[in-house]
Amino acid sequence: MNDTLAAQHEQALEQAAYWFASLQGEQVSSAERKAWQQWLAKSSINREAWAKVEQIDRQFHRLPAQESYQALSRAGRSRRQFLYGLAGIGLTLPFVWSQRETLDAAWSSQNYFETAVGEQRQLALKDGSQLWLNTDTLVSVDEQPNHSQTLYLRRGELYWEAAGHAAPIVINTNFGRVQATGSAMGTRLESDSAYVAMTNGQADVMPRDSASSVRVERQQTLHFNHANAVLSEGVSANVEAWRAGFLVADNMRLDDFVRDLDRYHPRGWLKCSEAVANLRLIGHYSLTDTDRVLDALTLSLPVTVRHITPWFTLIESNKNISHS
Repeated sequence: MNDTLAAQHEQALEQAAYWFASLQGEQVSSAERKAWQQWLAKSSINREAWAKVEQIDRQFHRLPAQESYQALSRAGRSRRQFLYGLAGIGLTLPFVWSQRETLDAAWSSQNYFETAVGEQRQLALKDGSQLWLNTDTLVSVDEQPNHSQTLYLRRGELYWEAAGHAAPIVINTNFGRVQATGSAMGTRLESDSAYVAMTNGQADVMPRDSASSVRVERQQTLHFNHANAVLSEGVSANVEAWRAGFLVADNMRLDDFVRDLDRYHPRGWLKCSEAVANLRLIGHYSLTDTDRVLDALTLSLPVTVRHITPWFTLIESNKNISHS
């Protein structure tokens, strides 16, 4: 399956899961059902995705409670990992799929460190530098006798802070290489790109398919993929806030907030309805209990939290609350 077709299948799976959640409501309008039927009839990929989601739901409900939880844990955090993984025969396929990056790291000659969903971890490297790993992160560490260090960020997000007189560090990702000296910075992988946010010092970033590097200075952020890089001024508070266990919303769109919160949510997938996506949030939210954060949303915004299945939670409009 080529990349374009794989992306179409993943998008269809996401849409199918959303339609599945929407149709579980007590008050589904005829217009909504007609829109779903139109989406279903639009392509064979959509129909395959809908059948897959129905299959997942049936298989999930056939599992005993403890095995259901284990299946969710093993199936990974991304939509593709969960939807493709849980739909496999038994638990073998979900386990292998969700653990493929860990297996790659274990088979390499480097040390590797991993965090679970919702977990943060701090490590001291041999030269005295400090390394923090955010939720659902996997990194390989190669420390040489001369104290030079090479990290391979395979999944998730890290923050690195150099010790005094530390040797240069190289952080490799699927999208390119980051090289820095005497710096403090955050690096995060997205599904189709990565970013480097410099809180101190400077770094040079070389996208994988580019012939030249880009310099990132203090209080700048660089988003890059295989071939392109976009530099912007400023660093999000969340580059550092997660180390203290907080998610910061500074006039943040609700859909962006829910997307970030989903990375820390240990049970399935969080989704924000388009009807409330534009609502704005301000505040510091503790990451130690994502369910409490969801409860807090219902107190500050005209939304309700609906648990469609044990693996799918929808944040949607509360029609009983005034929007004025």
